[in-house]
Amino acid sequence: MAVITCARCAQEKETMGKPPFPGSTGRKIHERVCGTCWGEWQGMQTKIINEYRLSMSDPKSQEMLDSQMKTFLSLGD
Repeated sequence: MAVITCARCAQEKETMGKPPFPGSTGRKIHERVCGTCWGEWQGMQTKIINEYRLSMSDPKSQEMLDSQMKTFLSLGD
């Protein structure tokens, strides 16, 4: 596996086995975020969905969660 410098924790770690989901954002996460930080995001994602009572069928909720993810993972854009 390839080694990356994680955008969030700034440590050199191996990449995840595959992108966490399809599309350009999934590829970007795979190329720039370590598995440890991705796991931390998954826990935080659940908290955000519950705290803000987000409905993943609502496009505005999806956009908000995507924005929070990029901030949490230090992906910019």
